[in-house]
Amino acid sequence: MDYFELDPVHFYTTPSLTWSAGIKKTNVTLELLTDINMYLMLESGIRGGMCLVSKRYSKANNKYLDNFDEMSPSKFIISLDVNNLYGTAMAFYNLPESEFRFLNQKEIDKFDLMSVSSNSNVGYILEVDHFYPPELHSKHNSFPMAPQHESIMNYSLSKAPRIEEIKSL
Repeated sequence: MDYFELDPVHFYTTPSLTWSAGIKKTNVTLELLTDINMYLMLESGIRGGMCLVSKRYSKANNKYLDNFDEMSPSKFIISLDVNNLYGTAMAFYNLPESEFRFLNQKEIDKFDLMSVSSNSNVGYILEVDHFYPPELHSKHNSFPMAPQHESIMNYSLSKAPRIEEIKSL
């Protein structure tokens, strides 16, 4: 309260208090997005984190244990507890604050993601079309590579019951 001169009582959530403290500490003035297409693109890119990715069964073949099978490849099991990924990205990379614009077609054609430095003062938010090979779907069942937040419409359903049928149960 003394350092940031912000009273936590005036905030509904800790993230909103933290946001205000960050804005106050950095003296950043965020440019208001007035282009509805930019706003909608950014909004569609918001992702919530996966809370848990679990694999129900896995068998290790650990060369450091007594039951190691030399005829089989080594396989280790690891459990990671990774928190605050957004906060980490916000702390270590420059974030956009102003001069938002879409690239023109010529700039898009010349754009090379691998040539963009992580220390650059210019950042990019990319909206991409991607192909996700069907042969990888079952391999990545536990953790989809490109999750999307979308409303499921009846035409999206195939063998599953229709939404009206589920509501009537």
